[in-house]
Amino acid sequence: MKTDMNKTNAFLRQYKHEFIAFIVNVVTALVSFLLTNPGVAFVLTIGVFTLSIFVVIYFKTKDRDFYFMPLDRPGCEKDWVGRGKFSYVRNENCFEITDSHAGYIFPKIAIWDDYKLECDFKIVNMSLGCIVRAVNLSNYVMYQLFYDRIKPHLRINGEWIVTEESSFENKLKPDKWYKLTIICEKRSIRINVEDEKETLFDRHFVIPPQMGVVYRELNQKGEETKRQTQLLQNIDFDFGSAGFRDHGDERAFVKNVFLEKL
Repeated sequence: MKTDMNKTNAFLRQYKHEFIAFIVNVVTALVSFLLTNPGVAFVLTIGVFTLSIFVVIYFKTKDRDFYFMPLDRPGCEKDWVGRGKFSYVRNENCFEITDSHAGYIFPKIAIWDDYKLECDFKIVNMSLGCIVRAVNLSNYVMYQLFYDRIKPHLRINGEWIVTEESSFENKLKPDKWYKLTIICEKRSIRINVEDEKETLFDRHFVIPPQMGVVYRELNQKGEETKRQTQLLQNIDFDFGSAGFRDHGDERAFVKNVFLEKL
């Protein structure tokens, strides 16, 4: 029921200017009908109709402050960019991202700083990676949701840095849908997970201002290793897109994605 209300509210918000223009035109038509002078009625109708068209065009060209993507039919992925597979799952009426080392992001909010991400998700195997503040596919913050914990990651120039993870008090169940809310405000990231009855996880994370530089090295056997040095680099994830990532054996479903600028 809550999801249906979110869909309805998002639909009304998305097309509110069209609804207002329709109501204004109906009222104008009624007034014109009541007028005895047909010339005045005609001019009034044309004038109000033209004005309403320009008002709708104006608001359409303004930057939007929210997006709602149900991800419930093929073709919903056209506005997303990434690498791997972002495919429709017919029997679940949702989407999943697989074989995606870099992930998929929604670039229309690339200049947003503080925003909220909401979605319904189901972990089928292992985890779901949730991306926020993505400058591009090589630089972003990711929170990896497992059944019993969240593991924060920083992706910097394509390299992964794992920060301190946080455990669930109540474990998530496989093949069950949950509601996820992520609120990004400055360097503070709040993550909330709930089912249809209660909140299961509600915690704040902080994007660190600095991290050690990661170097790739080859040992004597020619094997590549990674080493985090004491040399510090600034972490500037002040704005950026949101999205999802799953790779290897990881598999999860997502739908009803709602993004709102704060």
